[in-house]
Amino acid sequence: MKRTQILVKEEQHDYLVQQAAVNNISISEVIRRLIDKRITETIATQSRGGIDMAESAAEGPAEYTNHDEVLYR
Repeated sequence: MKRTQILVKEEQHDYLVQQAAVNNISISEVIRRLIDKRITETIATQSRGGIDMAESAAEGPAEYTNHDEVLYR
């Protein structure tokens, strides 16, 4: 692990303290879990975005099956 130091707003600190107490973990562990959750969500969103793009590329208007008629009207 790497050591780091951050400054947080008072309400952020209050939230971290509260979450640490409720879950019986350190504030550092609360922060690590929040970061891990965000990383997982970001990766899932990016992966889903690629799938959506691929699906839309595979689809197309029905008129593409008659592309000669569309191109040479």
